[in-house]
Amino acid sequence: MYKVYSELELLTESDVEQKFIYRLLTEGEPIGLGYSDTDFRTKPDIRKLAIDKGANKKLYYPDYAIIVDGVPSVIVEAKKPGEDIDEALREARLYANEINASYPKNINPCEKIVVTDGMVVAAGYCDRNKIEIFVESKNFSSVDTNFSALIDFLSKKTVLSRSQDILLKIKKSAKYYKPVYLLGGKSVKNETVGENSFGANISVEYKCLFNPDTAEDRAAIVQNAYVKSKRKLSHISPIDKIVRAAIPEHIINARSLQDTEFPTEITEQLSNTQKISNEICLLIGSVGSGKSTFTDYLRIKALPESIRLSTEWVNLNLNKAPLSRELIYTWIVSETINEIKKNHSKIDFDSIEELKKIYSKELEKTEKIASLYPKDSEKYIDVIYNEITRLQHDHSATLRGIINHYFVKKNKLLVIVLDNCDKRNRDDQLLMFEVASWLKSSFLTMVFLPIRDTTYDQFRNEPPLDTVIKDLVFRIDPPLLDRVIYERLNYVLREIQKQNTDFVYFLPNDMKVVCSRVDIGKYLKSMIASLFQDRMFKRIISGIAGRNIRKGLEIILYFCKSGHISESEILKVRQSNGDYRLPNYLIAKILLKGKRKYYSDQESHIKNLFNSDSEDSLPDPFVRIAILEWLHSKFREYGPNKTKGFHKVGSLVQNLQSYGHSHSRILIELSSLILSGCVSSEAQKSDINIEDLVSISPAGIIHLELLKNISYLSAISEDTLFRENQVAKSIADNLIGRGKFRNDSKQSQISNAKYLIDYMNSYHKSYFMGYAKILKEDTNINDDYISNIYDYVTSVAGNDYQYCTVKRLEDEYPPGLQVAAQVVSIQKYGFFVEFGLNGTGLVHKSKLKNIESLDSYEEGDWVEIEVIKYNRDHKKFDLKLVDSQN
Repeated sequence: MYKVYSELELLTESDVEQKFIYRLLTEGEPIGLGYSDTDFRTKPDIRKLAIDKGANKKLYYPDYAIIVDGVPSVIVEAKKPGEDIDEALREARLYANEINASYPKNINPCEKIVVTDGMVVAAGYCDRNKIEIFVESKNFSSVDTNFSALIDFLSKKTVLSRSQDILLKIKKSAKYYKPVYLLGGKSVKNETVGENSFGANISVEYKCLFNPDTAEDRAAIVQNAYVKSKRKLSHISPIDKIVRAAIPEHIINARSLQDTEFPTEITEQLSNTQKISNEICLLIGSVGSGKSTFTDYLRIKALPESIRLSTEWVNLNLNKAPLSRELIYTWIVSETINEIKKNHSKIDFDSIEELKKIYSKELEKTEKIASLYPKDSEKYIDVIYNEITRLQHDHSATLRGIINHYFVKKNKLLVIVLDNCDKRNRDDQLLMFEVASWLKSSFLTMVFLPIRDTTYDQFRNEPPLDTVIKDLVFRIDPPLLDRVIYERLNYVLREIQKQNTDFVYFLPNDMKVVCSRVDIGKYLKSMIASLFQDRMFKRIISGIAGRNIRKGLEIILYFCKSGHISESEILKVRQSNGDYRLPNYLIAKILLKGKRKYYSDQESHIKNLFNSDSEDSLPDPFVRIAILEWLHSKFREYGPNKTKGFHKVGSLVQNLQSYGHSHSRILIELSSLILSGCVSSEAQKSDINIEDLVSISPAGIIHLELLKNISYLSAISEDTLFRENQVAKSIADNLIGRGKFRNDSKQSQISNAKYLIDYMNSYHKSYFMGYAKILKEDTNINDDYISNIYDYVTSVAGNDYQYCTVKRLEDEYPPGLQVAAQVVSIQKYGFFVEFGLNGTGLVHKSKLKNIESLDSYEEGDWVEIEVIKYNRDHKKFDLKLVDSQN
């Protein structure tokens, strides 16, 4: 007997459940079945069902239910040691059959049952009275034939294989199609619209508006377009105090010397001077919230003049830093030295005079040894030279010497900013805190370290963050995105007024256009107003960007450059005073499709929540929505680390498997949602495990709201998998103008959205496994989202007169219908007829049986016609003559 089982003390049924069965389920092969906690549910979550008949009828529910990839597969029953195993097996079989009866014919997911009292384990099938495998506790060993058979029979690998078989059985041999694939090959699918030259040239010339990456550009933003927030302003005073505390008092409050011969003011200060207190100042905020800009603002404008003159700030861009723990320390020191040298470009740090100053302390000791030789001798010089050479290779000694000579001796404090640390994942940020701690302990410096708020909030009480002084932690809240945009727009407009040169761009035919720079201001004003003066678009952009101002600026940059903005639209903007607004349909197209002609989930900032993979055993177009719905339902709840909204991936996977979703597909789509910013991960990387914590982000909430937006549903339908070729083809026809409506019309969008949601509604009912019938209803998941979206789209379609008119006519008079009609007008190219209460159309002369017979028809004649199709351009039917009733 394996030690893991032999040492268990099993006295009650509860002992068997919690000590024996749990271990058997979760231990890896060959001594266990290899399940994780996400693969099974316990009695509190399992439904009670009536089993047996007559006097024996009773409510029953098992102790464990194994659910793999959304398929409830195995029933596990625990008994007190010595209880009747056969009766337990019978009850488990009855229960499994009741569950199977709630699924479609021939599915029967609950195939296997297992019962144990801790002393024996019996397993079999739900539709057979025979015990397939029986193992006594003394034989719990991988070398025992029966125990090995038990592992093979019930292991996760075996059960997972059968779950996949069930899903493949539902899938059958169906092929799945995307509308965009039906338009042509990859070249059509990936077709781009490029960039408009006007916006592209603006983005290059005024890069500082969107992405100020150089020190000069960042300083310009601080000086001309910095957006303050109340909370940010409150940080300046305490940070001011901290910097002051790190600088000797006599440096800040300089006093005039009354008598240079007897400088008592200095001597008194020197006698009471305290050592510089090196500290780490943490700037906490979301990615792109403006921590770097705030640091620049603090350094350039906010701090008093005395502090600015008494400090020197070095900015290290960690985007360029190595990820290796072994290399990062050396890199930090080397980069600090390089940045100091850049700030003092007039100093020749490699000259022997400067090197002697930098290494003065070390050379004092070396000179004592070198004094064994005559001062001007080669031996003396070699000793000094070798020591300088050694010190030059010792970067830490070099930095220490530079700080001592150029800062400490000159009463200046070196402040090192570890910039862009927040762009790294959680583990890298924690490593950088260790580096910052080492820096402030090893060198006379203050360190500013920006890290993500989620990292600090979740690890503030754990090493290494638990060592930080709480008074030195400052939270940076981002300003409103539209305020940042308008402030930078005004900055650019002011700069334009100073420029007298022309602005040049090229039309699609390569024709050169020269215009005034005033047109640039008009264009930017028009683009920004188009986005931010419409409540819906403003909310979409702000939601997708979340607290990441940097991302919001990038989205606006792509918008301004979009190739969907034609030359005619640019001309309208230039002819206006910046008051022109792009049409709503065009704004939606740019936001949804980006540079692509057709929507692509992979390329768009806005993701397709109905995305699925045709390679899966059964494509699941509902898993992304389920992830976001579950996280949204728990957004206000506190997770395991007492952080609001963050919950274990394992809990998410366990719940969503109960709702019919595959374990692997959940993790794949969760990673995708993290990469797109719809979900926040405390690990801050898309490579996740079940112990990580995740939360829905503002972008995720906006995506759920977009499920009730026709433009969004229409766009994502282009890149959605459909089981039926006809649905995909109908959407494809709409895209290229072969549908019922113009391809850029509102009615075409409604049509695509209707095709999409009608299909999803049908697929959800007919093919999706859905909520495991073995479990109690879980209120954490909204399973009504499909019907809610269906009702919304149906309502929009029903309220659109033109869509309803065409739909009603096509339903009433489908292609191929033959009906009696009356001639109402005769023209040289054919005659018009009316039929039914609403039908009207043209019988072209080419559709007559005899072209020469056109003159033989008169108004009022009755003819038999056949419907060809509804002509959306003429708002009439195309018809052909079947027979004349003259």
